[in-house]
Amino acid sequence: MEQPCRTKYPILLVHGVFYRKDYWGRIPEALRKKGAVVHHSGHQATAAVADSGAELARRIRELAEEAGKVNLLAHSKGGLDSRWAISCLGMAPYVAFLTTINTPHRGCIFAEYLLGKVPQAARLKIAAAYNATMKKVGDTNPDFLAAVTDLTESACLRRNEATPDAPGVVYESVMSYCKKAQHGKFPLNMTYPIVKHFDGLNDGLVSVESAKWGERFTLLEPQGKRGISHGDVVDLNRENIRGFDVREFYVKLATDLKRRGY
Repeated sequence: MEQPCRTKYPILLVHGVFYRKDYWGRIPEALRKKGAVVHHSGHQATAAVADSGAELARRIRELAEEAGKVNLLAHSKGGLDSRWAISCLGMAPYVAFLTTINTPHRGCIFAEYLLGKVPQAARLKIAAAYNATMKKVGDTNPDFLAAVTDLTESACLRRNEATPDAPGVVYESVMSYCKKAQHGKFPLNMTYPIVKHFDGLNDGLVSVESAKWGERFTLLEPQGKRGISHGDVVDLNRENIRGFDVREFYVKLATDLKRRGY
């Protein structure tokens, strides 16, 4: 039986911030049907990059004990957590390939807006609501404000200096974008015009320019009038988008990893 996604090293899906359960929608099943060995990072969804990176490093080492190395497919803040684990926590020998997906390597305008424009009382109220929700889905010590602070432009630019690409690890990146605010479900439809005003093309949260990283960058161009939002690119809403088969896209990513010997 043909197994086009049976890569040399297992695939570790690294989720981003604010979501955890069923984060990747129908993608893991699609990959496994094509032969891929797929694991989930399972780290806390709402924490500072250093804390999430430490949890992720433990997961990488656990899987690498059996497989030697892993391939990381990391969405949003998960890409920052992955780079921290690789560069600062000694995980480079255990990671073959890192693909970041809609990751704000140079920061997120919405994070700056939330921290700079929203009154402190409102910020604390939002944080308390998110922290309470994340505790219900498994985070033991969620910290909304720490996570958001680490997504700001200033924090990301400082961290980029501390997390240079590690020799021996292949880095690539993927990004999608919306064409209109309504292409992103709440709250992305609200943040889209803010990010567009400051940084242009974006997925409702992250700008295209912020997501570029590594040896190869792939921009997913939406067909027709429909865009591909920050949530769409990981099948968060299980929505079939005309002109973009999210499951097939990840199958192609894994097939390419296998073809290249990873």
